[in-house]
Amino acid sequence: MDIQLFQTFLQVAKLNNITQAAEQLNFTQPAVTAQIRALEDHYGVALFERIGKKLYITEAGRELTVQAEKLVGIYQNIDTAMQRFAAISDSVKVGAATTAASYILSPVLLEFQNRGIPGSVTVDICSNLPVTLKGLMDNTYDIAVVHNKIANNHIIQFDLFQERLVWVASRELVAAHNHCTDISRYPFINFRPGSVYRTKFEEVLKDKEAIHSIIEYSDAEAIKRAVLDGMGASILPYVLVEECLTEGALIEFTKAPQITFVMSVAFHKSKELTPAMRSLLTIFAEYAQEESGLRDYLKVI
Repeated sequence: MDIQLFQTFLQVAKLNNITQAAEQLNFTQPAVTAQIRALEDHYGVALFERIGKKLYITEAGRELTVQAEKLVGIYQNIDTAMQRFAAISDSVKVGAATTAASYILSPVLLEFQNRGIPGSVTVDICSNLPVTLKGLMDNTYDIAVVHNKIANNHIIQFDLFQERLVWVASRELVAAHNHCTDISRYPFINFRPGSVYRTKFEEVLKDKEAIHSIIEYSDAEAIKRAVLDGMGASILPYVLVEECLTEGALIEFTKAPQITFVMSVAFHKSKELTPAMRSLLTIFAEYAQEESGLRDYLKVI
């Protein structure tokens, strides 16, 4: 039975007046009368008696008031609970494979916010690609932003941006080394083995023994801080150190091997795209520097 019948009944019982109840509920008087009659016909009892121009609730009506208040209360609780879950279902969980990915995400998320798209986005920084991939496979993440090609038939992936890694040291450290441009002459702050950045530079570095690691970090921001403090040189995504290079706090070694990597967005092929997720992917496609096919993919699904 429609919950509106009970809501109308309670309003009439509260006011003891069908006309006033109709005004409160924005119904016509015949509509309210019809709803009360529908309840009376269903239960086979009279809920109100009219004596003269006054309306009086019956004993059956008083009992229905008690039960209807419970029913309407439960209905409202259900509605509130489901609205909360609806809000959660409109959230997009993003796994960013590195700190650099979070920097690249910022303009996309700002556009998502500026467009007033219903829903929210949460971002987790993952320690490495296996963690990110596991998050996609077990539905911890709806979308991942990664640096590597994912060799998994269940994952679909689209290239977005091309970024470069730069070899840097603090201005003071370079001056202390008489402005030497040979990166191998500097103490080196390295990424932990397995890091995408370490893998990238080891792929192109001909003499791996030329790099003398004095300390290793798993976090790019920690390495950036250590480099700024003059502890040594390192290799970092340009997006992380662009401002420091512009201000002159860091110096780039341009004669070192040039390394680029492609940032891409990935998600499970079976993932049902919610409106919020589709909107976020659309913004990714609009911001993409690479011709990835993401825009065309979104048109056909």
